[in-house]
Amino acid sequence: MRPILLELPGLGWPLQSYGVAMGLALLLAWFIALDRARRDGLPTETLGMNFVVSAFAGVLGARALYLVQHPGATGGLLTLPAGGLAVAGGMVAALLVTSVACARRKISTFAWLDAVAPGFAVGYVVERIGAYLAGAEFGRYVGQGDLGYALRVQFPAGTPIHDYHQQLMKGLPTFTPELSAPVHPVQLYAAAMGLVILVIAIVVRRRRRYVGQVAVATLAAFLIARWGIEDPLRFDASQVIHDPLRLGHVSALGLLVVLAAVAGTLRRRAEAGGEGA
Repeated sequence: MRPILLELPGLGWPLQSYGVAMGLALLLAWFIALDRARRDGLPTETLGMNFVVSAFAGVLGARALYLVQHPGATGGLLTLPAGGLAVAGGMVAALLVTSVACARRKISTFAWLDAVAPGFAVGYVVERIGAYLAGAEFGRYVGQGDLGYALRVQFPAGTPIHDYHQQLMKGLPTFTPELSAPVHPVQLYAAAMGLVILVIAIVVRRRRRYVGQVAVATLAAFLIARWGIEDPLRFDASQVIHDPLRLGHVSALGLLVVLAAVAGTLRRRAEAGGEGA
């Protein structure tokens, strides 16, 4: 865990691990997306700017939704604290901007999203590692004898998780002034799932039967990983509806149904002579 990655020599300016990871994630996703777009014969100059604008909109959307969900949060819309983003807001904003921009340029939105999908998975892995280094968006408390205790981690003082436990778990013998109580390393779970999502994107890409298949498969895998597996193990897990069913599970299921309908429409369009692979 290293919230501050390093200080710039001679200037003393600290570089936050999460900020560096976010920047690297976007850069890698941009590079991979444009490489895939070039192979598919898409206009990379236009789509390169599309990516930048969509990514900016995504970060703003993620931050805006987080501030709505957490009225007492510190920082404004243009700040980027570790753990201060809501992924749903970011994805919706980025997809809307991408769709509008592609429509204006008469570029297939789904063809572009297919190119973006592998880079999205890589960026997700890097961003989650950044969250781990910062001690943000951490996992639930895990006690001795609980499932996952062998993988437990404790974060040092000065990290968001240590501050959180200092307020709520100060009486626990496992909490110390130097270390947080043991928790699930949920950020690393998510990073590992991001690698699985990347493999899915690559495999589907090689066997693609219609335009949009890679994007749909990647987003479906992300929904299952994020709200089906990661969410229940986070400290801020979504509301329990009927144990072990959570609101996140229901939301993910509803979105998966929508994705299935989109996939069916795209497949039928390809079979009818529309956009094939």
